[in-house]
Amino acid sequence: MDFSFLDDAIKKRECITYTDTEPKINDNVFHIAYGIDANFVRPMGVAMTSIVENNQESEFVFHVLTDGLDDEGKASLREFAKQYKQHIFLYYINSIVFDRLPSTAHFTKATYNRFLLPKALAKIAKRVIYLDADILCLANFTDLLNLDFKDKVVSVVHDIDAVAKRQIRSLGLKENQYFNAGFLYIDIEAWNREHISEKALEVSFARLGQLDWLDQDALNIVLEGKVQYIDQKYDYIFDLGGNKSIENLPQNTVFVHYAGRFKPWHEWCMHPLKDDFIHYAVLSPWADVPLVQPQSYKDMKKMAKSYFYYNKVIDGLLWYAKYSLYKIKAKIGM
Repeated sequence: MDFSFLDDAIKKRECITYTDTEPKINDNVFHIAYGIDANFVRPMGVAMTSIVENNQESEFVFHVLTDGLDDEGKASLREFAKQYKQHIFLYYINSIVFDRLPSTAHFTKATYNRFLLPKALAKIAKRVIYLDADILCLANFTDLLNLDFKDKVVSVVHDIDAVAKRQIRSLGLKENQYFNAGFLYIDIEAWNREHISEKALEVSFARLGQLDWLDQDALNIVLEGKVQYIDQKYDYIFDLGGNKSIENLPQNTVFVHYAGRFKPWHEWCMHPLKDDFIHYAVLSPWADVPLVQPQSYKDMKKMAKSYFYYNKVIDGLLWYAKYSLYKIKAKIGM
């Protein structure tokens, strides 16, 4: 299959910075990248704030691959760059390149943006840390700057056991290992030399509709034997939906990944660890942005579930009644 279209997938690059000119980038800079759509500017911005706040002695360049941002989103990123004296490169992609690939409400087309990252940064950086926008930084990670890749293409972290065991069996992974693609520390030259993006797309099309975790599955197939597994603290997966509600994060956690369907910027997320997100949100240009309120009957069901889980029975019953009413209205088209 011809994937030459990847070379033209990025339509435009824009620099947002606190200076008058585009920055000169040295080798001692951390390159941090995200792939988002317009709905994820605030979570990403709070995540970026947490990175800078916990690594004040380090230099960063942020890279954002997106199919488009509105004026409000761009203005808030300019405010972030000014407040923290940071540089942000925006890469506007032609999302049509991913139109034939599957997506879901939970995994939007933006999940494939990471395929374009190493090509976009080929002449800019040697390494880049890709992060999902629902990952918050809680500690310093200066030690990663000189991490030995041991001739591997990417440094990664194991996914949770339940997911890993199922996907290892489903995908037929011979090395019996499966990583979470929310954190990828990429050797850009090695990735491009091995044509990882093209191979991952080829797998995605060849197994259309067969990959439960979409691009993450494709990357696990293509990168088998080419990854180095590093400490879980760099991508500690935490479900805020309830099943870890009484468990504390390990004290050495660097990046906490809110990988479940309950996110800390949702009103219906009531997990105590939501406070970490709120803490960095208050420090950021997104301090006055309200939490996402329940709009659909499915969101209302989540509100009810959370109130019940935290023993607020009356509130739970009220929200369950709202959920039931709005579900009936939705079903009959009112």
